[in-house]
Amino acid sequence: MSGVSVVIPAYNQPRMLAEALRTVQAQTKPPAEIIVIDDCSEEPLEFTIPSFPDLPVRLIRHQENRGPAASVVHGIREAQCELIAMLNHDDTWEPEFLDRLTNALHTFPEAWFAFCDHGIMGADGRHDERRSCEQSTRYARAHLTAGILEGARLYEAALLQKAVAASSFVLARREALDLALIGAGADMWDYFLAVGACRTGHPAAYVAERLGWYRVSPTMLSATHADPRKQIEMARPQTAILVVILRSRLFRPVHRAALGRLVLVVRHALAAAVRSHSLRSVGTAIARIIAGARDATGLLRSPANPDARALWEAE
Repeated sequence: MSGVSVVIPAYNQPRMLAEALRTVQAQTKPPAEIIVIDDCSEEPLEFTIPSFPDLPVRLIRHQENRGPAASVVHGIREAQCELIAMLNHDDTWEPEFLDRLTNALHTFPEAWFAFCDHGIMGADGRHDERRSCEQSTRYARAHLTAGILEGARLYEAALLQKAVAASSFVLARREALDLALIGAGADMWDYFLAVGACRTGHPAAYVAERLGWYRVSPTMLSATHADPRKQIEMARPQTAILVVILRSRLFRPVHRAALGRLVLVVRHALAAAVRSHSLRSVGTAIARIIAGARDATGLLRSPANPDARALWEAE
């Protein structure tokens, strides 16, 4: 199928989902299909959101809560187009989002994904200009030049500065989406998606426009990351993705920085466990770090682009 498939992982919050769908409805380049994955919301979303009769929406409900990563993977598997965009149910797009990013991939056919700048909004949907500028600077998008990013420049932007970690503002060719990697990402699936897209060895296209809004609210998964228990839990996916990066020759330009981050992940997880004053927590932290390293071995076996396998083999 030609055109763009939009995948929306959703859980509860029907008001925010409806707002996200309205911004898809307002696109100057309409998508070919929209797939909403209801991850076992407390009330089925099909009964709690308004109807959008002019939108090609398919709503699929999980019978048990599988988490955001599994929901995204399910949605991508259901998608029928070669171009796929993912929109978190609490984020929104500007009307030109799909048009601008599709044009970028047409202009730069060598690029396997395109991404753009985005702003920050509060739980009530109000745009926060100060915070938007701060985030664009913090994640290096304010300093990126529009056009092609490749090699060390792309890896530094995507893997170290996390310029593309917010998946709501990415349009990817299907071949760039490594479903095994995304599925292993847990709450970090956005970053895993970016690493997987880079692991193909193909360039990316950057659109230097603010074409979407990322919602910051107390319900965000990242809002709980300061909790010591969450730090211990996240040690596994954090370790896994950093080991994946470190074991690839393709990412050699960022190995030193990635190693430093791996040391910090281990240190923070162990420190969180010590703060809990529980030997069991220390054991859990160590077990999760070891499990993450083992996960990386499996994830390295199947690169999204088979032609890039030689680039992925460990030295």
